[in-house]
Amino acid sequence: MTRIERLLGATAGEEVELPVDLIVTDDWTTPALRAPLESLGCERSAVPIVLVRDHTLSEEHYRGEEKARVKRLRETEEWFVSRFGATLISGQGIQHHVLPGSGLLRPGMLVLGNDSHTPTLAAYGVTAFAAQPTTIAVAVHTGKLVLRVPESLLVRVEGRLPAGVSVRDASLTLLDLLRGGGQVPRLATGMALEFSGPGLVGLSESQRAVLANATPEAVAVTCTFPLHGEAESGQADLLLDLSAARPSLARSGQPADVISLSEFGHTRVDRVFVGTCAGGTYEEVRDFAEALGGARVAVPTIVAPASLETEARLRREGILARLEAAGVTLLPPGCGPCFGFGVGRLADDEVAVVTGNRNSLGRMGSPRAQIHLASGRTAGEAALRGSIGARQGGQVERPSGARPVVVWPRSGNVVRLLGTITTDDITPSAVPGVGTSSDPDPGVVRRLLFHHLDPSSAERNLAGAVIVADENFGVGSNRASSVRALQLAGVAAVIVRSFAPLYAMGARDEGLLLLRITEDEFYDLATPEAQVVVDPDGGSVRVGGSVFSVSRPSPYEQQLRAAGGVVAWLRSRQGGPMAQLRPLPT
Repeated sequence: MTRIERLLGATAGEEVELPVDLIVTDDWTTPALRAPLESLGCERSAVPIVLVRDHTLSEEHYRGEEKARVKRLRETEEWFVSRFGATLISGQGIQHHVLPGSGLLRPGMLVLGNDSHTPTLAAYGVTAFAAQPTTIAVAVHTGKLVLRVPESLLVRVEGRLPAGVSVRDASLTLLDLLRGGGQVPRLATGMALEFSGPGLVGLSESQRAVLANATPEAVAVTCTFPLHGEAESGQADLLLDLSAARPSLARSGQPADVISLSEFGHTRVDRVFVGTCAGGTYEEVRDFAEALGGARVAVPTIVAPASLETEARLRREGILARLEAAGVTLLPPGCGPCFGFGVGRLADDEVAVVTGNRNSLGRMGSPRAQIHLASGRTAGEAALRGSIGARQGGQVERPSGARPVVVWPRSGNVVRLLGTITTDDITPSAVPGVGTSSDPDPGVVRRLLFHHLDPSSAERNLAGAVIVADENFGVGSNRASSVRALQLAGVAAVIVRSFAPLYAMGARDEGLLLLRITEDEFYDLATPEAQVVVDPDGGSVRVGGSVFSVSRPSPYEQQLRAAGGVVAWLRSRQGGPMAQLRPLPT
């Protein structure tokens, strides 16, 4: 058995119901829990809950629309803590770096989180899954999670990091390897990353956490690390040689579009941000400061440590004082800058170097801005020079990936989406004058749909439309809105080459039909003039006189779809059992 099979007590592909030991939510995503919880009539939680205030700072940090947004978040936070007895952690930093020292985690726990990077906690001995808000709400109500046990991709870690190279560079290298020579990560899609090997011995828990943090960008469902006393078994599917890692950079638009820094063409940099759950660790901030070498930054630069503990260590060692003297703006620990909240959004044609984990179009502001992902040391060099990449030849680096495109139906019912469609593409985190992805107002959610790809989508009638998309559909941040916006628009089904597992679980629980077809012939036929007819229970999709097979739903999935989602299904059963409970092995 693989490690994840042993942890979950079932074989890959089996659909199981598991008891949840701890639920983690946060200030930004909790509003999306309210509607399903109230619809379920849930008055108390069946599971211990912790709410970490990490996406926003105190109200005085904000102005205008952002300040009003934070005020509403606090009202929801107060309701949630009061009603469900959640433990509130405020002002400590980003949840994935705060929880390990909180005393709330125990080895072997199953943790369910409302943030897509919840699998980061696997570095601390727990089994951790991210889930969309409706799935979280059901776990609050029932104490259970239903999922299919994933297959595993065994990653053997060897060697030691060279001088001047950080584990953030190694995590970018991992994402590059997972492309398997293609344009996007595909080797681990829907799988569990199973880390092992002697290279792990030389990494601290926080450094392992940086590797684990790449799980959603790898389009994996979770990750695991060796259990105490566990013997290595099985042939490695992928070798991550830390000694071969080099300073690297992910070009704007795709976190796995990784190249060596030495190969990156020269381009100016307008802003630098060091922080997030991927790059706000002590090591990354320290490396950033070392790269500055006491000189002043040449461009506006923000540093936000991942946790209060990290901030305190940096202050004790005099690193924060040196950064302040260098003209760096220091923010309290938190997530907000990762998605452009509270720091001034990127404008058209601005270029940012960020130590974060996501760089989809519009992630931090304008979809015409560029966001390059890098390590702390590389970010320091960019802040010092106001540019990045090789200087020779005056070459200007452009994003390598094609911008996602939406092609609307002409005479058929197909909405063709070309390229990697992230949840930022489906419903952006925030659009000035429209709203935010966590807004409970269905009108706001509908207007956000595909806003950065084509704002006209807000006015289009998509009733009965079938979305046809490419690989890794729905990768990125956890957004209930990214499922609900399609439902509000009347979309009948989504057919893709592959999908992000977090998005797929959300679609299942909301009752959105999500199907996978890999044959090239289907995508040749599914043009904007085509009429696609879907028969999910019969396991078929018809287009242009051709019929393609799709996986039939499990009995559980079929019941959810027939009921219109898991909330309606649970209400119809009046709290009856969800499935055959399979407890975690002790």
